[in-house]
Amino acid sequence: VLNPEHRAEGALDGSKPGSGNVRPEEMTDEVWDHIMLDGPVPKSTTIRPEVLAKMKKEFEYFYPMDLRCSGKDLVTNHLTFFIYNHTAIFPEEKWPLAVRANGHLLLNSEKMSKSTGNFLTLREALDRYGADATRFALADAGDGLEDANFLHKTADDAILKLFTEKEWVEEVISDLGNLRTGAFTWNDRVFEAQITRIAAEADKAFDGMLYREALKCAFYDLQNAKGEYRKATTSSNDPNLVGEQYEGMHKDLVLRFIEVQALLMAPITPHWSEYLWSTCLKKPNSIQTALWPTHPVPVDESILRAALYVADVIYRVRAGEDAAARKAAKKGGAGAPKTEAPKTLRLFYAASFPEWQEKCLDALKSTWDEASKTFSGREREILTGLGLIKDKRVMPFVAAMKKTIESSGSAGFDRSLGFDELQTLEANKSYIRRELVSLKVRAVEFVAKNDATSEEDAKAAEAAVPGVPSYRMI
Repeated sequence: VLNPEHRAEGALDGSKPGSGNVRPEEMTDEVWDHIMLDGPVPKSTTIRPEVLAKMKKEFEYFYPMDLRCSGKDLVTNHLTFFIYNHTAIFPEEKWPLAVRANGHLLLNSEKMSKSTGNFLTLREALDRYGADATRFALADAGDGLEDANFLHKTADDAILKLFTEKEWVEEVISDLGNLRTGAFTWNDRVFEAQITRIAAEADKAFDGMLYREALKCAFYDLQNAKGEYRKATTSSNDPNLVGEQYEGMHKDLVLRFIEVQALLMAPITPHWSEYLWSTCLKKPNSIQTALWPTHPVPVDESILRAALYVADVIYRVRAGEDAAARKAAKKGGAGAPKTEAPKTLRLFYAASFPEWQEKCLDALKSTWDEASKTFSGREREILTGLGLIKDKRVMPFVAAMKKTIESSGSAGFDRSLGFDELQTLEANKSYIRRELVSLKVRAVEFVAKNDATSEEDAKAAEAAVPGVPSYRMI
């Protein structure tokens, strides 16, 4: 507080007074105590009362300090004495609220050095990449005490990514009249929940000054969510899907996505976000005065779990068919024939878990102590008494469940899905078929495990448990 006057027209050394016309010799100990330590108004001061009040008000505005940012090399000296000085001078309510130390900045994974030519000034970065792409790459460079790494490739890629997204926004805004309206579908509900969850995660990352994580949420995660939504609702260029009917994107959700992404990216790419906000969305005021996205409706966790379930079903079928193809090729040689005929995917879903698994869980419950979050160690003894220990499936299952329960507590005993499995499958029947079209799947059927009557179906359905269906290709 070398110059306590609130304007900068004066000189720091006091040789030229500022708007308050305060001379250096007027800044007595009594004046400093009044301003900074809430001492009494100095009786002998020649500073005008209104100027003194303004100086004190300005100090009160800035203290306590919310955050002090500095490099990790200053933790053991400057930052430590920064804390000592404040605690020695000020009462606790004026102590700094937080200190953040960061690492140094690498350039392309190497230390910056003028002698080696591995050097980039801020002005050079702005001239080369522009402000937003530079900020994008800096956010992506890393956080914390580890040295951040500014990559030329990240900045170059940021230009393309931001431009591509800007073009998509312009295109979809021009076509708003052709987008779907009305009640939300299953895919709409998933996308809405994803936007809400990602925005909350981005907010948490920004609050913790974890800018790489914030960028991941605000840009990459939102882009991935949009990509999955478009894949589920809009037509594909795949020649095998010509003539397919799609529900299309919902107008309200498209606008919501653009708005939330612009707001979340504004701290990192303010000019890009301003363009989306003011030019594309035609908002009346600048994004700099807009409120942070709020979410009065809680995240629909059940629909998000259901979406993960659908993705897992598709992944398991693909992985299973890939493994079968490799096995067939190995057994039959490189010339093993490929089946090109259309196939039907028959998925078997289960309403309940196998009896042996339920008995294992009962055994674990009897040895679990919620207070200490530990098992007693008598699991093998109890499983032996139940006649389960000889089943080769038991111990791997028990080991996996113990790990889950030890990390999440007694909630790990609850294996309920949180959504209707058959209803979820039916809602995504066309999507599952389209995603597996490369495997020549032309039809999808859902069969309850207990309804698998033929020998082939019963064998394929045996492994099905709630949340993990089995399947058979026909």
